[in-house]
Amino acid sequence: MRRGKMKFLMVLFTVGLISAIPFAALASEAVTIQGEVNDSYQIVDSNGQVYEIADTVQGNDLVENHIGEKAKVVGTVQTEEDLKILTVTKFEILAE
Repeated sequence: MRRGKMKFLMVLFTVGLISAIPFAALASEAVTIQGEVNDSYQIVDSNGQVYEIADTVQGNDLVENHIGEKAKVVGTVQTEEDLKILTVTKFEILAE
């Protein structure tokens, strides 16, 4: 009975480990982006790359209070179809 229980636990562990691998690939690392905030809930960097700002407390603060200003933004980027979505964790407004 003990040997059967051990095999069951090993199989369960292996299945759990394999199913977690795709989610590890989705984890994003923090990035820093500098660009101009526009009134479309976006930040546009100096190369013209557009990042959609995710609907979060920090993101809303950035786009609602700093339209037309340049900002240095730290956050994570996820790609959905052709969009780059930036989840803001912190930002600072840059002097012009």
